[in-house]
Order: sequence, then structure tokens, then C-alpha cells
Amino acid sequence: MTTEAIIESGMTFGPYPAGHCFYIEKSACYEKVQEGVQMAEFLLLKQQQQGPTVWVVEAKSSSPRAETKPNFAEFIDEIRTKLTNGFLLAVAARLQRHPAAESELPDAFKTLDLKARGFRFVLVINGHKQEWLEPLQSALVQALKPVVKTWALPATSVAVLNHELAQQHGLILPAAGAAP
Repeated sequence: MTTEAIIESGMTFGPYPAGHCFYIEKSACYEKVQEGVQMAEFLLLKQQQQGPTVWVVEAKSSSPRAETKPNFAEFIDEIRTKLTNGFLLAVAARLQRHPAAESELPDAFKTLDLKARGFRFVLVINGHKQEWLEPLQSALVQALKPVVKTWALPATSVAVLNHELAQQHGLILPAAGAAP
């Protein structure tokens, strides 16, 4: 759907190779189901050691600390909902459940063998310190456990990254003026 860079939460994602990114949050497919349905930003088809993997990506500019229980739990629930809905809409689009997906879903996604492909749920938080990621990672792994288990995904299918780790994974570009 896009080879353009995606600007979200103060970060520049991409650009990615043609056909490898589906900007699901801006898609006509999502527009049809949008009311009451929170959505992840985009899907990215990435080549990994175990083969092509669909990354469901959500971006945030901040997060509450684990010590703020109600806010932290609400944040994790929102992220779980967005990532799960992104995953479910991706599978539904691939299975041609939504007519709008036929014209906008990239060919690489249309031909995905859902049985053989992996999925990864990724939260990227801009400006987060690495030591703040572990509580988020643990909480998100726990929140997504039912999806990971029912879809027989590996334990590494959930990742919480800050901007530095996202850059190392090739998700985002360096910030303007940052040292290479």
C-alpha cells in the first residue's frame, strides 16, 4: 500500500520496500470497521531467520510507569487491543473477508501462506529508556498470551522497543540531526 515513510509518535517509520508495508490504520479496509475498533499503525513483512514474518506495529510517544497501576493497566490493555485487532484485520483481509482489501492489500500479503508465516506484535515507544522497557515487555507478553498460545506463535512474538532498538531493527530512521 505504501513505500512512503510513516510518521507516528515523533518517529519516521520506513520507507520500506514496495509491497512489504500495509498502512492498516489509514486503509479503506479499516475505515469500514473503524467505529469502536482500535487499530495498530501498520503491518510490515520482514525477512527473519525463521522466514518472512508479519510485524503488527503500534507506535507511542510515551507510556505510564508500572507503578501507576490503573493507568499502566489501561495502557497495556489499549496496546493489546490495537495489536490484536491489527492482527485479526490482517488475517481477515488475507482471507478476503473485506472487499476493500482486494485493491489495497499488497501482493506480498495477498499470497501469504498463513500456515507457514510468523507474526510478531511490536510496540515502539519514542524516547523510552531501555531500563523502562522490561516491565512493559512483561505486561504485554502476559496480555497477549492468549493470542500467542491459540495461534501457536513462539514466545518471542511480542516485543517492546524504544526508538534506538527500533532503529537497530530497521523500523525507523534516525532522528534528524542525530549522529549516524
